Amino acid sequence: MFGFFKRKKNDEDPLSDLKTVSRWMQNLPAGDIYSAQEQVVQSLIQFNHAGLGMSKERLQVLMHLDEQARDMQFSLCGQYLRNPRMSKVIESRLWTAIHAFYWEITRGYHAFLMDFVANPGGSKIQAVVPTITARALRGFADIFKWRYFRYEKVEEKLWLRLHNLYRISEFDGFQNNRFKLYPSDTSSSSCTEEYVQALLLSPLGAGSLTPKQIEMVDHWLDNWSEHTTLDASFDAERHYYLVDTNKGQGLRHIRAGVNEPTYRYLATDQVLEHLRQIERALKSGAAPVTLGLGEEFRLPDGYDLLQYVANEWAPVGERERRVSPRQPVQGRWEVLRDLSSICNRMSRESEIASGPSSRQTLSPDEILDIKLYGFVTERTKSAYQQRSQQPQEIPLERWPLHDRSDTGLGIVLQGEDSDWVKVGKLLALRMDPGDIWHLAIIRRLTRIENNQRKIGLQTLNGVAQLVQLQQEQAHELGYAVEDGSYGNTAPSMGLIFPELEQGNLIILETARYAHGRVFQMMQQTSERYIRLESARDKGDGWLMATYATVG
Repeated sequence: MFGFFKRKKNDEDPLSDLKTVSRWMQNLPAGDIYSAQEQVVQSLIQFNHAGLGMSKERLQVLMHLDEQARDMQFSLCGQYLRNPRMSKVIESRLWTAIHAFYWEITRGYHAFLMDFVANPGGSKIQAVVPTITARALRGFADIFKWRYFRYEKVEEKLWLRLHNLYRISEFDGFQNNRFKLYPSDTSSSSCTEEYVQALLLSPLGAGSLTPKQIEMVDHWLDNWSEHTTLDASFDAERHYYLVDTNKGQGLRHIRAGVNEPTYRYLATDQVLEHLRQIERALKSGAAPVTLGLGEEFRLPDGYDLLQYVANEWAPVGERERRVSPRQPVQGRWEVLRDLSSICNRMSRESEIASGPSSRQTLSPDEILDIKLYGFVTERTKSAYQQRSQQPQEIPLERWPLHDRSDTGLGIVLQGEDSDWVKVGKLLALRMDPGDIWHLAIIRRLTRIENNQRKIGLQTLNGVAQLVQLQQEQAHELGYAVEDGSYGNTAPSMGLIFPELEQGNLIILETARYAHGRVFQMMQQTSERYIRLESARDKGDGWLMATYATVG
């Protein structure tokens, strides 16, 4: 899996002893974190494949390297999470580097623990077994989390290794001992807390959250250990979930009162109450950061995330269920992705259908000419005619339909087809080239057997109509959702839904949104001024908001 990292056979082993690894870490390229971490992973691969004894000295080397490389690893993780729209090549390189470090470090700790279990009396690492057990539990949790980022399913053998590590801590009686796993940690933890955190995150890795959302919830769980308990005996009043430590899977709901020696029962009643208290505090005006939600937490979107998490941890009888059942269907859909491609395609098809003589809307260049000169220049007219005569290649794919409901569609893709797919993407779909386009949002992505991916789409009711938007600077009232939007006054396109009962809704580029911002909105036969109001939803490069007509 990690052939990207090549070992250099002739180099001196930098992990031969504690002094050597300390000196080697100091000489890593300080200005290139990616290259430095790549060298760390190369050395870890060599360390794990060396076939040498599990000595106390070698364990000290592994622990020291782990501690010293943490800052570089966290920096790479931050780069990944801050750039959700990076190219597939860059995303793959960065993800592989991050995952490989967690994999090799955890693999090293696991090997030492298995050697200790096989010969506890003759081992010299007894004193640090609780520490490396907790680190290995956290390592497996990190591996799982980063696989969730790619909507991958965690293999059964990895779940069994995680369960086995916790059983080791129980057998030796140190599962609840609290200590700092790393010198840089700000708080203490325990094997139970690390294990429970991995378990609680497992229902959230089913493919409905973005990597940034999963990371946010994982950060919350760092500080919520006092709100959860793991027990060996079943209590029907408190236990909603169980984990079978003999099976390669995560949490599952308790549907009947059962007691088995291999079962462990998780109580989520307190953490659910904590979530309710947080939501009440937010609605009372408390700042999210003071509630431990982190600096990345934003309202009103944050309410949806809190409610989603609470629903995943709730008892079976209290969970929201699918309103409309899915029915198997067949067929293939034409698919467009991203707001700009959707708008351009709709604009082009409208021009072809109407003919050039009946074109009612002005292009952004024509609008700019009128604002500057009071008329459309010959150069702009000529440029428009040349563009209209050239075929415009807008990416279009055909997806097989798997199932359908009143509110959504299910698609199954083979292999790595459409590798751009991720939660939050805006799509336009239609069965036949003569049909109108229907908008949908990718809400769920799950990897299933035979390397297939099941994609859950939420369809948007109502027919979308194309509009042009020109920002009115004199009416500016609000704040943009992204810093990059300041001064961005060029004309743009958006989509409205005049037939929806929910009121006036518009989809526009994320960077164009600010509460209270005024736009001149132009359609084929009319124009008016609108003021943006509250944001309702958003995803990769798009945002849905309500608006009011002004003037």
